Amino acid sequence: MTLYEIVYGPRPGENADFPTLLRRALDANAMLARGYALVGDAVNEAAKHREINKLLGIWELDGGAV
Repeated sequence: MTLYEIVYGPRPGENADFPTLLRRALDANAMLARGYALVGDAVNEAAKHREINKLLGIWELDGGAV
């Protein structure tokens, strides 16, 4: 087991469904945004929030939470 798997859980397999991959992308971007906020990097934090908003838009178009 890798450190990644201990922290984030098992990696999605190559047959992972789209909502699983989208949820992972949202989690990763949220974590990065929090990290940037903690160190006071407003530019990168804003960029991550824009990415989160794009992913949430995709999430809603795909039918939202499953």
